[in-house]
Amino acid sequence: MYIASATAPPRPGAGSAQSPLADTARRLDAVSPALAFRTAEPLGPGWTPLTGIRDVDVRAWLDRFTAHASGHRVVAASYLILRLTGRIASPAVAAALLTDRGLPMGDDAAVHLDGDQFDLLALPSGDVEVLPGDALAGRPGTVVIDDRAVLADRVAGRLFTVLAPVIEGVSRHARYSTRTMWSAVADRLAGPAVVAANAGGLAPQESWQRVWTIMDRLVTHGAAIRRRPRALDVTWSGGISAGTVKGTCCLKYIEHDLRPRDAADQPQAYCGGCPYVSDDVRVAKRRAALEARSG
Repeated sequence: MYIASATAPPRPGAGSAQSPLADTARRLDAVSPALAFRTAEPLGPGWTPLTGIRDVDVRAWLDRFTAHASGHRVVAASYLILRLTGRIASPAVAAALLTDRGLPMGDDAAVHLDGDQFDLLALPSGDVEVLPGDALAGRPGTVVIDDRAVLADRVAGRLFTVLAPVIEGVSRHARYSTRTMWSAVADRLAGPAVVAANAGGLAPQESWQRVWTIMDRLVTHGAAIRRRPRALDVTWSGGISAGTVKGTCCLKYIEHDLRPRDAADQPQAYCGGCPYVSDDVRVAKRRAALEARSG
């Protein structure tokens, strides 16, 4: 048994009069706000086009994140990559896992930064990639692709195109290696896989296998992923909750003047998926949270 949403996601495109892009946005938002994106034009300050992220943008972002990270440049670099990846990859990966669709990231796609959080993703236009069995296949606004293998490659390719120049830029302005950053990207891809299992009704093993394939394709496109996350499911009274453990530390502990070895005595100061925290502590904490929430 695994944790699923109260109602299973509808058959792709079933009963939808919306555009394929808006239909996909609606379905993801219904699963979790963490997977949401907007289809409106990105108007106002704070927006940066995904296809036009310049070195000057990366440096300005890094300076802002550094100010929020108590002056720790390397921590800022870690947070920037994790949060940018999370905002872009969460809907892109979840769309593939839960709807078998590929989201467009054209010239008008943009990400919004508020403080040190990438809080919005805008995908105003473009064709949605769908599989032959999708009820919207052949409609305007769709392009039919062969299978899930092609879909995984397309998703990975778009993520690589957007993230590669950012990672290269960060490596020029902070002492943070490209291998570590790509490994952090892999960690962040596990997030939507967990949501797809726990809130979207996808079997945890299938969700994990499919996101692993996207990671494989990222490597094929040139991502220097050195470490990957691992699955860690938690059994509790309501079933099994999917979870993951990062392969790469986000460096949060540095803000608290701690060291990796301090995780044994102060696990609360480290993030939930920290590789330095023991699984026994992690599972117990997660189980207690699930039980408290259900009660």
